[in-house]
Amino acid sequence: MVAILLAFGCALSYGFGDYWGGLATRHSPLLKVLPITVVTGLISLLIAWPILGADFSRPAVISGLLAGTAGIAGYIFVMKSLGLGPMGAVAPITALIAVIIPFCVGLFRGERLTITGSIGALLAMISIGLVSRSTVDATHPLTKTAAIYAVLGGLGFAGFLLGVSSAPKESGLAPVIIGRIVTLVVFTVAMLVTWKRIADQPVDYKRAAAAGALDVWGGVTFMMATQHGQLVLVSVIAALYPAITVLLARVFLKERLERHQVFGLFGAGLAIILLTVS
Repeated sequence: MVAILLAFGCALSYGFGDYWGGLATRHSPLLKVLPITVVTGLISLLIAWPILGADFSRPAVISGLLAGTAGIAGYIFVMKSLGLGPMGAVAPITALIAVIIPFCVGLFRGERLTITGSIGALLAMISIGLVSRSTVDATHPLTKTAAIYAVLGGLGFAGFLLGVSSAPKESGLAPVIIGRIVTLVVFTVAMLVTWKRIADQPVDYKRAAAAGALDVWGGVTFMMATQHGQLVLVSVIAALYPAITVLLARVFLKERLERHQVFGLFGAGLAIILLTVS
């Protein structure tokens, strides 16, 4: 039960984080947004350090370095895809790509896949195809570029999750802190290199900061969930986060989805349920 609650906490954190991050990149240059999100997340981790602890052992540091490297790619492509929109389509693509890889890793480790789980995995792939079809009447039509960014973001996101979940149980916040430092260094350098071009462009500090704080706690709760439960179960529950992003986008941005995309979203939700109960 603890693992399930933590996994749902991860889904909520990522869902809200992606919504605010997507809005921030629509109104601000990506290389101005990313350092803010990473700094905010790192500050929140440092504040929580005395409470949750952090053991910077060699395995924990290696896990953090791997997670941070993958997270760099995931951050860039996820934010780019959400910025291009529509959120209701790109978020599920990223989530399903991100969940399938950890799910397969869990199976490789010896975790069971039932018939129900097999059906859920197949349904997930079908749902990706449905929700990825371009629509002409959406607030922000889904383009080929946005779909590719969403897939690449899912691959980076999966690498980050596998990185933090591979850390020893006693590591505490250490892997996530190391990962954040890695991404902060890279994004800060990239921002400085392009500063002359983006210096005069406005940046949405509030939304960028909110996205950073929520995103980092998504990683923390995922890591803690995998320490209390199976990766197969935790990964699919955490992948529920697009439902939150889609709901926020529907309510506040009035994004519209065609019928086949709605079926795809329902199929994705059903796939996650089947995988969870398998």
